[in-house]
Amino acid sequence: MPNWSAIETSFLALDQPQQLGELASSLAHLKSWVQSSDSHQVIPVVLEESLLYLSLIQQNTQINHRELNQLQDVLQDWQRNWNNIKSQSSQTKNIADVASNWSERILEMSGLLSSQSISA
Repeated sequence: MPNWSAIETSFLALDQPQQLGELASSLAHLKSWVQSSDSHQVIPVVLEESLLYLSLIQQNTQINHRELNQLQDVLQDWQRNWNNIKSQSSQTKNIADVASNWSERILEMSGLLSSQSISA
């Protein structure tokens, strides 16, 4: 099991754009793991990681809480229902698609890919 306390400490040392980038990365990992049929035991851990990151961001930011709350609801629903979802390919495909879309939205929110953030 991951050392959540160490993960939290490390995450909180990042600035807000980097935190959002970590959340986006976690969501991208979720997409990848969901698409890998032999690794469904990893999904609950990735969901827990994403929810931890999201919770920490919500506690320490002025970002649009409505969007973050929507993402939290989606992740919590997947977490609660994972045992029923994991054997349904249409459901796992949906999770992969939604996680990918959220990853892109969060990465955009972070500003990490904007021209001003990229250094030469």
